[in-house]
Amino acid sequence: MTSTLSAPTQLKSAARVHNLRKSYGSKEVLRGIDFNIAPGEVVALIGRSGSGKSTILRVLAGLSGAHSGTVEVAGNPAVAFQEPRLLPWKTVVENVAFGLNRSPLSWEEARQQASALLQEVNLPDSDDAWPLTLSGGQAQRVSLARALISEPQLLLLDEPFGALDALTRLTAQELLLRTVAARNLGVLLVTHDVAEAVALADHVILLDEGEITHTLQVNIPGPKHTRRAHPSFGAHTAQLLEWLEITTPA
Repeated sequence: MTSTLSAPTQLKSAARVHNLRKSYGSKEVLRGIDFNIAPGEVVALIGRSGSGKSTILRVLAGLSGAHSGTVEVAGNPAVAFQEPRLLPWKTVVENVAFGLNRSPLSWEEARQQASALLQEVNLPDSDDAWPLTLSGGQAQRVSLARALISEPQLLLLDEPFGALDALTRLTAQELLLRTVAARNLGVLLVTHDVAEAVALADHVILLDEGEITHTLQVNIPGPKHTRRAHPSFGAHTAQLLEWLEITTPA
């Protein structure tokens, strides 16, 4: 039995999942998944390909049905994928405003909100640019702005930085941290990058063949943007690599 709550006042969590199970035919791909995401908290899902990470995200986004268990989400979640998926025939501001396509706002009101968000994600003066003229990092910031314009309480991220170069990825990660703090968002981050999970998340969940095998609480003191320089960052990363049975060169 599945329960989904959309009224924000009914949930103290941004999301709550209990005993989530899902099958494709005879293959069970999620087996009794349990976790919570509090407002302002980042939870990272890691695991090998096919472990069930993206399936959990799709269930929370309402993009995948026919599952059992309880799934409760505050409000309407927003999703950002590895590929920005911008509409090439619409300008940047039109792509962001598209996130309000179910809103009763006038076009001018929607444009004003979209333009304000573009400034928030450090893309001022880009309203009338075309998606094909943007760099990968700029396109990903437009995708984030489009996700935020509906003012979600839960942000679902599926490998959002995987296609970016190293320096652009760090900039995008810092932008995400500022956005989460400013808006008190709950975030579910699906990633293959163990270091990224430790740098951004409050809790890291390790999946293997549809089951949660380990959960790591990231106890690194200080603000998140300084974590990589902390002595315990390497220990947290090493622990996850050990659980993943990945060895690093001596």
